[in-house]
Amino acid sequence: AFEHSDWIPTVAAQALIRNNQPLLAYIGGKPAGFTSKDHNFLPGETVEKQIIVINNSRQIVTCDCQWSFGLPQPVTGKKKVTVPTGQQERIPLCFELPAALALGKYELSAAFNFGNGETQTDSFSIHVMPRPQPPQVDGKIALFDPKRQTAKLLSGMGISYQLVDANTSLSTYETLIVGKSALTVERPAPDVTGVRDGLKVLMFEQTSDVLEKRFGFRVAEYGLRRVFKRVPDHPLLAGIEAQHLRNWRGEATILPARLKYEMRPRHGPTVKWCDIPVTRLWRCGNRGNVASVLIEKPARGDFLPILDGGYSLQYSPLMEYRQGKGMVLFCQMDVTGRTESDPAVETLARNILQYVSAWQPAPRRGVIYVGDPAGRQHFESAGVSLTSYDGPTLSADQVLIVGPGGGQKLARDAAAIADWLKAGGNLLAIGLDEQQANAFLPLKLRTKKAEHIAAYFEPFSFNSLLAGVGPADVHSREPRKLPLISAGTAIFGDGVLGRAENLNVVFCQLAPWQFDYKELHNLKRTFRRTSYLVTRLLANMGAAGSTPLLERFGTPVDVSKSEKRWLEGLYMDVPEEWDDPYRFFRW
Repeated sequence: AFEHSDWIPTVAAQALIRNNQPLLAYIGGKPAGFTSKDHNFLPGETVEKQIIVINNSRQIVTCDCQWSFGLPQPVTGKKKVTVPTGQQERIPLCFELPAALALGKYELSAAFNFGNGETQTDSFSIHVMPRPQPPQVDGKIALFDPKRQTAKLLSGMGISYQLVDANTSLSTYETLIVGKSALTVERPAPDVTGVRDGLKVLMFEQTSDVLEKRFGFRVAEYGLRRVFKRVPDHPLLAGIEAQHLRNWRGEATILPARLKYEMRPRHGPTVKWCDIPVTRLWRCGNRGNVASVLIEKPARGDFLPILDGGYSLQYSPLMEYRQGKGMVLFCQMDVTGRTESDPAVETLARNILQYVSAWQPAPRRGVIYVGDPAGRQHFESAGVSLTSYDGPTLSADQVLIVGPGGGQKLARDAAAIADWLKAGGNLLAIGLDEQQANAFLPLKLRTKKAEHIAAYFEPFSFNSLLAGVGPADVHSREPRKLPLISAGTAIFGDGVLGRAENLNVVFCQLAPWQFDYKELHNLKRTFRRTSYLVTRLLANMGAAGSTPLLERFGTPVDVSKSEKRWLEGLYMDVPEEWDDPYRFFRW
């Protein structure tokens, strides 16, 4: 019942972790600090739980236990138990859900009256979900799945596919599905460079070695039991509510139950992260995991996180990468090969297959930059191909980025820019105050110089120009005064972000190149998150930097050359030991 899988359990609680699915845990008449968990079920399924009473006091404890399950016709029960010192008593509970049970939340609650007069209560929520329908999938599907785990998943949903190997040409296929753990670091894989011409790739769970060493992602093996919607109305999440994305039934199987590590004297258990030895807490078990191997959101390329989680929500276990006319969907959610099925898992898997099948590319645009040289250098480092501004002639297939100092340069062309924007042009303004913005934009922006540290706003919708951006991306670890938006546009948070009404104009008051982490190391994470922020905003307008991801997919790592792909291509800084948020400092 722990929130995180690498929590170190107490001796008294270890028996609960080994147990299948405990409902309640009490020690010596006092709560042991456990949290109730939610689980998903289908109508007609059987709910099996158990009450556990633990006595760690120095005397025999008696307890009257009463429970109630809030179905349309409530189910109640009671039992009196006597628990000797240092022992525990378990009371199994079993409930049959009616086949016609309405969808929604039902609560299993219990009350305890101890012999010393103390009383306690606790509850457990059951979420009843609709039975997923078979996905509607069109087109010719290739499946690269040496371990055949994903083949079983597809066959169970009635999906037709053809098995392929690393040498198979994909020119006649519309979609390639890469099975769970199908890729390795050193073995060949199919050529997916056809993504640029419209190939769609769906990649189920891969190991951290593959994601880091082959693709160059920064990853974390953490075992999340809860993730959050970053794009809440995305088609991938149809029929899935926030409460369904936690504590999935059964165990995930992409990771071993125990952490693989090397013991270093005076350091403790140590693993390699980006080829850097970093310490870890011991982890124990995979029960309830919804995502075990996490990808840090890249600062380069068009990566849209649909779900996120982990430290500072900087990781995404469900992320769409777009390049050219095609896409790659990374699913690191633990949907394949679980020891027990979960309705949310089945619904998500169905949505994924249906979404990839129906996916269509959006228009891609070139980028023009006007502003200070530091901003130009930043976007070029992010792989964005920039064109210089040569005059007021702008087209619909271009995005205009205006950085600090760019407003005055565009003032003489304000009328032409206004016409372009009214015709559907896209403009990203970064770090502008009202004087610079009003010099060339057909609106009256108001800003105020104020300190910015953090801000909160709700997740943005799928079709928003701010989709995929969250409050953690605007967190500044060095409080500083910024020209925060106060009027003239739709305002988000404290004014750190804005969106013009009826125009494709987005304002971002944070310029990542202004955070010099080489002088102040605590700004490095701010630089990293704001770099992702502006890249995401640009990608929402149809423009993004290039990455080597497609070439790396089909190219094994040459171990003789000591390749370190995580050093370039996807992120804009060099990783250091202190960058790993899960490093154990032994404080």
